[in-house]
Amino acid sequence: MPHSADDLPTLSEIVKDSPGWLDEAVNTTEASRIIGFPACTLHTWRSRGDGPPFLKIGARSVRYQRRTLLQWMAERQRQNTADRGQGNGR
Repeated sequence: MPHSADDLPTLSEIVKDSPGWLDEAVNTTEASRIIGFPACTLHTWRSRGDGPPFLKIGARSVRYQRRTLLQWMAERQRQNTADRGQGNGR
C-alpha cells in the first residue's frame, strides 16, 4: 500500500530516533533511491566527475553519506527555470 506524504516521518523525527542516520554510508542502489536517479546514472556521473560526492573505500567499494546526498539535492533546488542558483548553474 503506498504511503502518503502525511504518513511519512519527518527528517527531524528520523534523526531524533536514529541520530547517526544522516551520516551512515549507503551503497549506490540506496543512493539512487534517495535522489531518484538510476544507479547507472550515478556510475556515469562518478566517471565524469559529476554528481554527488562519494566515498571510495578499497578498490571497488563506493558509498554515499545520506547527509551529502540531501545536501547535494538542496544545492540544486531552484525557484524557477531562470534561477541559476548560487553554484555553477548545474
